[in-house]
Amino acid sequence: MAVTQESRQFVLFRLGDEEYGLPILSVRCVICYMEPTPVPLAPRGIEGVIDLRGQLIPVVDISMRLLAREFEPEPRSRIVVAEGDSGLVGLAVDSAGEVVSILASDIRPASKETLPVAAAEAYEGVASIEDRFILLLDPAKALLETEFMPPVAEDGDGDN
Repeated sequence: MAVTQESRQFVLFRLGDEEYGLPILSVRCVICYMEPTPVPLAPRGIEGVIDLRGQLIPVVDISMRLLAREFEPEPRSRIVVAEGDSGLVGLAVDSAGEVVSILASDIRPASKETLPVAAAEAYEGVASIEDRFILLLDPAKALLETEFMPPVAEDGDGDN
């Protein structure tokens, strides 16, 4: 009797020379990069918001958190729209779109000793596919950092 191994699907994206993956179940879509509308007094790391089919989505400079460098848009840049517990968020990335299946047995824990302290909790693990090394993000931790969420406007504050 053949034993089948469980595999998981990930949407891959690039930031600089690094390749990252998010579980496909947390990704809503990948769109061409569009310049976000700035949000006054937005926390560092928020580029602004985009209107995606009538819904305002905050766009996060995820490279600021993971690589400690500002995102620089280029022609191949994309926005990965992913869902976390706080709703949808757009991740500004250098390129994206490939979907891969990774065997659960091929996912190893991320070494917390080799990752930046500020971002270590964002990683679920690492995997190798052929000659590629992929850092797998945990959407529950990578997408929900409060410093990346835009401030919530209060109604009736008298500033109208």
